[in-house]
Amino acid sequence: MASRTESFRQHHAEVRDLAGRIDAQLDLVRITADAGPTATLLRALFGKFGVHLAIEDSTLYPRMIDHADPRLRQTAARFQREMGGLKEQFDGFRSRWPGPTAISHDPKAFIDEARAILTVLRRRISREDAELYDLYDGAA
Repeated sequence: MASRTESFRQHHAEVRDLAGRIDAQLDLVRITADAGPTATLLRALFGKFGVHLAIEDSTLYPRMIDHADPRLRQTAARFQREMGGLKEQFDGFRSRWPGPTAISHDPKAFIDEARAILTVLRRRISREDAELYDLYDGAA
């Protein structure tokens, strides 16, 4: 039997995979020579993460916040509040680095910011999987 969060966990796995592929591209020589492949991976990450957030916001979080389990409701509300900050960071990153031309203007700053945002994203996904999703799957 599939868990209630199986598809969301699959999205997380896909985001982690894209993040790892982007990490492998974050080399100053490589980015300076051709930022195109990294920009392509970023667009894929932006798309995947954007869809994931939209689905979470419209379906999963409302179900959790309306759930009978008070611990789940409180945890989901806390995660939802925290997500606003991550979404703002992610949107800011996306607007500063929309493609290879922007990346090529300051590859060092791009690499530093990309590593930071990927770290935040991975932490968030890990926390959702281990804390929030496990709690939701275990709730009666």
